[in-house]
Amino acid sequence: MKHITRLRVHIADTTVGELGTDARGRIYFQYDPAWLKTGFDLSPGTLPFQAKPQLSPEPQEFAGLHGVFYDSLPDGWGLLLMDRAFRQQTGWQAHEITPLDRLAYIGSRAMGILEFEPEIPTEALTETVDIAQLAHSAEQLLQGETPEVLQQLQVQGGSPGGARPKVTVALSDLADECLSGFRAVPPGYAHWIVKFRAREDSPDMGRIELAYAKMAQLAGLAMPECRLLRVGQDSSADEFFAVRRFDRDGNTRHHVLSLSGYIYASHRLPCIGYETVINATLNITRSVAEAEKAFRLMLFNVLTHNKDDHAKNFAFIRRAHGWELSPAFDLTFSSGINNQHTTDIAGSGNPRLKDIQRVAASCGIKRWREMLEQVRSVTRQWQAIVAQEGVSGAESQKIGEALAEIEGRLW
Repeated sequence: MKHITRLRVHIADTTVGELGTDARGRIYFQYDPAWLKTGFDLSPGTLPFQAKPQLSPEPQEFAGLHGVFYDSLPDGWGLLLMDRAFRQQTGWQAHEITPLDRLAYIGSRAMGILEFEPEIPTEALTETVDIAQLAHSAEQLLQGETPEVLQQLQVQGGSPGGARPKVTVALSDLADECLSGFRAVPPGYAHWIVKFRAREDSPDMGRIELAYAKMAQLAGLAMPECRLLRVGQDSSADEFFAVRRFDRDGNTRHHVLSLSGYIYASHRLPCIGYETVINATLNITRSVAEAEKAFRLMLFNVLTHNKDDHAKNFAFIRRAHGWELSPAFDLTFSSGINNQHTTDIAGSGNPRLKDIQRVAASCGIKRWREMLEQVRSVTRQWQAIVAQEGVSGAESQKIGEALAEIEGRLW
């Protein structure tokens, strides 16, 4: 197999442009002339809507790939699966795989709206999906074994981002039937992501994330539909957190751009503050209301000890009327790096009230205290909310103590 040097970028059946490499390995993108007449800017301000070929504005980031296309690649779990697939098919090691090779492997299975052609062929997808079998296979893979259904796992689990194992599927409305998420879904089905546990995760992980989703809704954040998916029977039964995909509406796909891809900010290291998140939201959406939503998300992350708040955990979605802050996602109890927020609050990884006030003043958020009290009133209900989800006493107490410590520091 030869390395990919040219890729066409599509939205549905329409060509958006072409990616290619030059003799020095630099990656260029050029919009298609027809798209320039009828389409839209894929990344406002960072991928100019113009005819000439263009390099990434930050070639030292993302291996020289433009941020909006880097968003189509997985990280963590999905990257592990992709590297295994390339090693099996070509013998290539991870450092030998180019960004265009990876995009060709993703092909039409990327999160969001973009598709890439030519697509590297993968194993034919089965019509139905066995979640329990894929969960077991994911556990085997994390233990260093090679599961029998590795190729199915690579396809179903190879596109979402994040470190933990997960798969993309189509669930029936009653969640009693599960189909491949990469075929046209029939009526009565929707696209979901199902998250499995990593080896170090608590058995209550799914219930905790569901409790956080309910808190987020009560706190005024837009959230996709979430649920616990129960699989297996009797002693082998298990349950996993599932979230409905906001980049899919039936068989319609929506364009999503992460904050990381928009401003070329690494999600692996702390490198931005919430002023950047809020100002970027205002810049792309042109809406004070959307900027206030980003500020509310900051408050929720601070008050709920969600410290894994890196640049890929904020995103924007393009609707018919323009850009919006996406629904919130990956909200759960997490300690980040050295128990610090990955995205700082006025320079602090463990903020006090004055730091929140400084962000509000810097970004022109006038209703900051009202929003803070709204979120605080919800986090104070933690024990009642988590009791409804059946989280163990030890886990709920640990989180409750952490939330109380945060409140004590702020007030």
